[in-house]
Amino acid sequence: MASLLRTVCASVLRPTQLMRPSELQQVRSFSILSKINVCNVLASASPSAPIQIPMRTFKDMDVLTKRCKDCYFKKDDDRWYVLCKTHGRHKQRQRLPDKRHFWIVTHRTHGPRKNF
Repeated sequence: MASLLRTVCASVLRPTQLMRPSELQQVRSFSILSKINVCNVLASASPSAPIQIPMRTFKDMDVLTKRCKDCYFKKDDDRWYVLCKTHGRHKQRQRLPDKRHFWIVTHRTHGPRKNF
């Protein structure tokens, strides 16, 4: 965020630094940027932005394995989990079968009737 702020401030200020002082007065009187300080507006907006905390989520696996000595199995809600206190990246979750594979498909669900 700080590098973005520096880039925006530099791009706003750089064209005015290349002009003569007499031209600078004319530009500033008609410029919208002279009325609003863009750098201060962007700097004040950054602290109010929400901070995202990185979090390890479960990997859905067909076969669960212990990856280190601290990993352990736990069953909750008819699903097995592998949890690890030392390495958050070892967390695994048993993949549940998709319900669509167990649908009973009849003649009514095949689509429009074909007249052969």
